Amino acid sequence: MASLKRQALVLTLANAYTRALGFVLRMVSARLMGAEAMGVMELSSSAVMLAITPVTSGVPTAMSRLTAQRNADTTAVLRSGLSLVKRLSLLLTPAMLLLSPGIAWVLGDLRTLPAILMGLPLILLLGLCTVYSGWCYGRNDMDTPALSECAEQTVRCVLTILLLLRFAQRDVALTAALPGVAEIAAGLCVWMLFRRQTPRMGHLAPDPGIRRELFRLTAPTTAARLCQTVLRALNAVLLPACLRRSGLSQAAATAQFGLLSGMAMPLLMLPGIVTGAICMVATPAVSRQEGQHTRLRRTMRQLLLSAWGVGSVVAIGLFLGADFISSCLYREAALAPLLRLMAPAALLMALQQVQFGLITGLGVQQKALTGTVLASLLNLLVTAALCPLPRIRLYGAAVASLCGTLMRVIWNACILRSALKRVTVMPLYVPHLL
Repeated sequence: MASLKRQALVLTLANAYTRALGFVLRMVSARLMGAEAMGVMELSSSAVMLAITPVTSGVPTAMSRLTAQRNADTTAVLRSGLSLVKRLSLLLTPAMLLLSPGIAWVLGDLRTLPAILMGLPLILLLGLCTVYSGWCYGRNDMDTPALSECAEQTVRCVLTILLLLRFAQRDVALTAALPGVAEIAAGLCVWMLFRRQTPRMGHLAPDPGIRRELFRLTAPTTAARLCQTVLRALNAVLLPACLRRSGLSQAAATAQFGLLSGMAMPLLMLPGIVTGAICMVATPAVSRQEGQHTRLRRTMRQLLLSAWGVGSVVAIGLFLGADFISSCLYREAALAPLLRLMAPAALLMALQQVQFGLITGLGVQQKALTGTVLASLLNLLVTAALCPLPRIRLYGAAVASLCGTLMRVIWNACILRSALKRVTVMPLYVPHLL
């Protein structure tokens, strides 16, 4: 457990640095861009994430799992992972390029097109970086991904602020695309850093067997994430439309969407500073402890209790500090009541993130797909029902997000309990976590 704590500490420090920079970036961006441009950026982000998901979702944990196995040829695993991502990128990038005008039209705002185009190079760049990260995690090398994460966020933060200072307020579409330019430059820096720290692949061909195994491991998670991302994109289309039905103009509806997605949601994800690190170390740790029943139960219990504690602290802090955050940091008075309503989501997201790491480590992630789809559909339905009401509007989206997240936590808990029953009966005080 000491090794896990050390690994989690390294990633936590890196996450703390990147999240702190990210928080500063969000705050500065909100002031420089304005809520409307931030709303356009978030709309385009929902489409870009749809293209990026197949090359990033599940890849780090699958790479970590295969690399951590005994007698694994780690170089062959890395070579096969890179080959898989390159093949997928060769399909996704041209398809996204051809479909981008239609996607912007479906999103209901053609101003999203420049930001969508800026996301195309990220498909390959982020895919390669996630392969390298998962490979390092599987080898217990937490320092390289941590350093890369810090470098990526530093470059992205500095370039985004410089670009916004130079070009912001000229045009909403241009302003919304500027962070994408900075992200491309940051991705290139991280890719080059990983290449310097990992072995050369030479001219050896990838192992088709390992590549198929990687695809098998990533497929359930990718399918679940794709469903979630598709439904998120639908929600990005639905929410502004519902807000317009409630009586708001297009500009006001886009600004409200930016308030929720660009300001409130990043704050609710603050527990990820710690739980993201816990999730990444949980997957290889649980994989190594399969068959060691007592150690496995103890490790899972400690990781979930840690997530519970971190999420509770952040949720309470956001609830009590909502007025200060909205008035002093973001200068958006409408953010305070939204934060107070959504504060419990910080706890739920913390638990969900660690649950995902445990589920992946146990190799039962395919069972989470149904829960992910149902939770996303619930989110969509509640949004459609509540947001058009003039007295509720954006608060309906907040309630929908809480309902969907709670459902995923409960579903994942049932999966973990079922998996643990094959080991032994858990203590009575654990079920509310599992």
